[in-house]
Amino acid sequence: MPSFLTLAIGASALTAVADWAGWHFVWRHELTLSKESPRKHSITSIFMSYYLPFMPTLAILLGPARLELYNDGFAQVASTLLILMMAIVTGGVSASAWSVRRRHLEEREARKLIDQQDSLPEHAFQHLVWTTVMLTLCSLYWFYLLIFG
Repeated sequence: MPSFLTLAIGASALTAVADWAGWHFVWRHELTLSKESPRKHSITSIFMSYYLPFMPTLAILLGPARLELYNDGFAQVASTLLILMMAIVTGGVSASAWSVRRRHLEEREARKLIDQQDSLPEHAFQHLVWTTVMLTLCSLYWFYLLIFG
């Protein structure tokens, strides 16, 4: 059985990759009212996608498992809260993406009637399912760490 630290590193890396895939293949192509070019990453989205997933791993690393900067109780509470937060955030983002997909399919005919352009181009919409599944798997992985870690 791999160590808890190894499992946390795996969950963090998988979440960062899933966030990157969702951004690169789907969400940067979303059309907004202000411009027609691909959107840029904001500092908030960079923090949420690439820094936040590694916070539980950092909490474990700084504790008695490696660097011993604080005691086991603080490491346990910090890592548990951060893992719970990551499980909820990744689950919420994947549920939101699934809702966008469902709404997109339901409103397709209505948009054709009023000649309104889709917010997601077809090539981006084709990637929505597998990127959403990746994020759902990340959420399940975080919940697994929370329950069995």
